[in-house]
Amino acid sequence: MGDYSERKTAIDHYDLHGMQSTLGAMYDRLTSTARETKRKQIYSWLANPSHIEKIASSPTTAKMKCRRAAGTGTTLTKKAEEQLVQWVQAMRNDGVPVTTHMCVMALEAAIDLVFNDVEFRAGWHWMDGFKRSHGLSLRTCTRIRQQTPEDGLAVLGIFSAPVRKIVEDENIDVVYNADQTAVNYEYLPTKTLNKTRPQFVCGGKTKDRMTAMFLADTTGTKHPLFLFLRTTKSTVKVVVQENLTQRQGFGNRLWESVDPLQVKNDCRIFGNPTAWWNSQISLKFLEFHFCQRSDRHTKKVLLIWDDYSPISQTKSWPTQIQSMSCWSVSLPTTPGLASLRTSPGTGH
Repeated sequence: MGDYSERKTAIDHYDLHGMQSTLGAMYDRLTSTARETKRKQIYSWLANPSHIEKIASSPTTAKMKCRRAAGTGTTLTKKAEEQLVQWVQAMRNDGVPVTTHMCVMALEAAIDLVFNDVEFRAGWHWMDGFKRSHGLSLRTCTRIRQQTPEDGLAVLGIFSAPVRKIVEDENIDVVYNADQTAVNYEYLPTKTLNKTRPQFVCGGKTKDRMTAMFLADTTGTKHPLFLFLRTTKSTVKVVVQENLTQRQGFGNRLWESVDPLQVKNDCRIFGNPTAWWNSQISLKFLEFHFCQRSDRHTKKVLLIWDDYSPISQTKSWPTQIQSMSCWSVSLPTTPGLASLRTSPGTGH
């Protein structure tokens, strides 16, 4: 089958000289059987000339032999994949390394769309197509074009000004800082998602991770830790819902071990197949720490929210938080470099 440029040439020649002349001029070396097949093929091209002309007019698509619309044959919807792209871009813009393991968050989107593990696995073939479709590839940062300490101080200065204004305007006494980080995980991954063209060098594989959310305030108090671990998901939907609503994502047997650990270490432990935070867990995090404040109806607090959390990357998160009747407070998000300097996990 010829490309779209060849198809357009054949259509134009047919309009001027007819079928026999087109076959003789462009396909004179074909056998009689192949010539008859080509004749039928040209007639099929004539059935949709506007489509062929549109694709052949662009240098990018003229040499294509098959053209499919974006999203054809994919499992995730276009909207779900666009949300993941926006999340990746937001992380990169804030200076956060993005790995393929972090992109397994797509599994969360698949679960929300009622897909099971067999229908969508977020495997290497999907990841390759995702990177190719959106101009991304895995690269290793070199020593050039790195952020300097001066860059960090500049970002911190820009961020601190509106925070001071909120504290003064709302008469806030206590400021909370929530920060998502990794446990047993390489701090700077060797391989991250970046635009394809930058001159980076390929790197190695990153480790599996467990995610933690820290919370501290200006009084020096460090609040209970939230941990998110990797667990296998049941193949029975009823059991999945029961695990989520009654056992924080864990199965019945595993919960018998997890629950005592929570009590012993004064923390909260959740699990799902991706070992990653989602908006529902983020809302539970806020509810656990802030809905029991005795002065919540009379006194506001300020929470500096980690901009890399899944809930802060969705357009609907302010509405979700406002629907929690137990609280009313502004939540500024922390830019990348500033969060490195204000992380409660560092003790600063």
